Amino acid sequence: MAMISGQNGKFNDARPGCHAIVLCGGEGRRMGGRKELLEFNGEPLLLRLCRSLSGIAERITVVADRKREYAFLPDGVRAIADEVADFGPIAGICAGMRVSDLPLQLVVACDYPLAGSFVWRALADTLARYPEADAVLPEAGGKLHPLCALYRQRTIGAWADAMASGNRRVMAATQRMRLVKWLPGDQAADRLMNMNTPDDYRLAKERLRP
Repeated sequence: MAMISGQNGKFNDARPGCHAIVLCGGEGRRMGGRKELLEFNGEPLLLRLCRSLSGIAERITVVADRKREYAFLPDGVRAIADEVADFGPIAGICAGMRVSDLPLQLVVACDYPLAGSFVWRALADTLARYPEADAVLPEAGGKLHPLCALYRQRTIGAWADAMASGNRRVMAATQRMRLVKWLPGDQAADRLMNMNTPDDYRLAKERLRP
């Protein structure tokens, strides 16, 4: 697996051929409610994510654990259900990839409230430098973040095979892929904060306070 640091350098604007898949599965039991509906600066987190992703993605698909209506979504953003209920993120990734023929698939779980344009563009620029790679995953906090990562459409076979075999582990599915790591550097690492609990939510809101 190659590594590249993204703490220096400038990133390009929106990328043609990029489809964003926003994962909204799960009931948010540890959070006490659905994460995508949490309020950030006066708007639902899901709306904030979609607005940010529109700066790089040609199309955006929201995938929930079951069919849900999000009246606040911008025009052109569609919402669909997981292919297999209660299977986890892999089912959402498969569902999102199957409705898009674009070559790049930017997968973002709804518990990454701080990621934003800097991360999306850094991932796109990194993968562009490695045409042989299947995906670029950020590494921060001592771990990889496969649910805030950029994949090529050709990886759909690996996701589908994992689901067919009953394997719910996202990192296990990526073992068949040629991966590149993006290292955001100390100043940007907190953008990959994973929000799971009310304490995480309070911290994320503090960091995003205008």
